[in-house]
Amino acid sequence: MAEIDPTIDKVVARYPLTGCKGSHGLLIDSENHLAFAACEENSKLVVFDLQSKKATATLAVGSDPDVLAFDSGLHRLYVSAESGNIAIFDEHDRELKEVFRGFFAANAHTVAVDSRTHRVYWPLQNVDGKPVLRIALPSDKQL
Repeated sequence: MAEIDPTIDKVVARYPLTGCKGSHGLLIDSENHLAFAACEENSKLVVFDLQSKKATATLAVGSDPDVLAFDSGLHRLYVSAESGNIAIFDEHDRELKEVFRGFFAANAHTVAVDSRTHRVYWPLQNVDGKPVLRIALPSDKQL
């Protein structure tokens, strides 16, 4: 993880993402001062504390994790993977708890979320020969 000073446009420090091989996707939860890094070579998600500047957790996710999305209203993190597996985590007290991990759809490696409506968008390249946009709502939360 590189820390950049925007006033001088230079890297001022580097920190290891302990437990991560092949960091790919990165998402920052600025409210809680956490960064989440998807590690495509070992199918992990690393939680990095931006205050202590240390990795605080390494969690299993689907093979070849790619894109991350965060619902700031529900404090829910979505991790998509090229394998079609997804992982969903709830954030509470700056820690993640797994809600779901498993196969969702072939090539489900892109995800976006609307924190206002809590809709989760999964664009899929090929479902029976056609591109499809799957839109989901959490079924375990009061909306």
